[in-house]
Amino acid sequence: MKSTLVALLVGGALSSIVMTVASQWAALRILGRAPSRERRAPPVTILKPLKGVDDGLRENLLSFASQEYPTYEVLLGTEDANDPALVVAREVMARYPRAPFRIIHCPRRTGMNPKVSILEALAARARHEHVLISDSNVRVGPGYLGAMAAELADPRVGLVTSIIVGTGESTLGAALENLHLNSFIVRSTLSANVFLGHACVIGKSMLLRLSDLAAVGGFASVRDVLAEDYLLGKAFQEAGFRVALSTEPVRTVNERWRLDRFVSRHVRWTQMRRRVHLGSYWVEPLFNPVPLLLSLSLVAGGALAWAALLGVALKIALDAALWSRMRGERMSWRCACLVPFKDVLATWTWIVGGIRRTVDWRGNRMRIGEGTRLEPIHGATPVNEQAEVAPIVDRRWAA
Repeated sequence: MKSTLVALLVGGALSSIVMTVASQWAALRILGRAPSRERRAPPVTILKPLKGVDDGLRENLLSFASQEYPTYEVLLGTEDANDPALVVAREVMARYPRAPFRIIHCPRRTGMNPKVSILEALAARARHEHVLISDSNVRVGPGYLGAMAAELADPRVGLVTSIIVGTGESTLGAALENLHLNSFIVRSTLSANVFLGHACVIGKSMLLRLSDLAAVGGFASVRDVLAEDYLLGKAFQEAGFRVALSTEPVRTVNERWRLDRFVSRHVRWTQMRRRVHLGSYWVEPLFNPVPLLLSLSLVAGGALAWAALLGVALKIALDAALWSRMRGERMSWRCACLVPFKDVLATWTWIVGGIRRTVDWRGNRMRIGEGTRLEPIHGATPVNEQAEVAPIVDRRWAA
């Protein structure tokens, strides 16, 4: 019995290491790609939904006030006219009165997805045909808009998305989030692009034309789903458009997260991935060799156990190399030591995400069905939104 278990663990661990190395190669291949040299710069409207005070919100908004781009506007939308994010937004607008910002109150819910409701309201006020969807927790460089527009200059391209880089960790939960974004998430999304020709669209950064969006069903087609970004990307591809990937880095700022927020986020994301593509969900553990290697080290003993621990060290080294390539800085020893813990915890979220049928998201508790379709839970207790977006009272974790 033990020999059979050891054989299974060895086979699984070796397969997982091979897939991890292959996905690392795919990610580095795309990250090393030269950006488009196209210099067309059509006017752009940026749609930015706000909900609570995200980490670094002031600096995030400031990064959009200083884009090296001829003509653009930024529409800041909130469902609640008294949302605390608006205090920060008005501070930025007062500091940079020439910045092309407008605040728009979006109280009407058009569907189960509150973000899409805000995007619909903002798009109706857009002055330009080209619109860029941008989450409130992203921070960009001055050449960001130009790089995105260059990718959309090709008329065959219907949508442009970005590579997301996690930065800013000050607590344990934030460090785990950034480790996962800069390893498993980037590997799995970019390897799907290289090996399957499938673009995994991430809604934190998406550029498109309103006329093309209308042709694939508009925001109305994703009002009641959780994975609106993925499904929009799929709709564009099915309509014959290409989905392009910009290598201009988009930093998502995660500074003060609690551990439970990391777990909640990735249980939700796992449920989304399970509902949009069940086959990919079942393959996910093979992109995470650490749990298999640690299990092998405990079961096998002897030389095989030491070989398994060397495999864990290899996984840490691969994560550190990808971190360095994406962030332009070496991974700290503290983050490196967290990699095995993060990978085991990620496997736990994968298991829970395969069982759970409800999601807690931005103050809303809903049931998730096929295709990530959302349904209300009657009588559900509202989720404490402050646990998701307010600054966390937690000791500083990173040096």
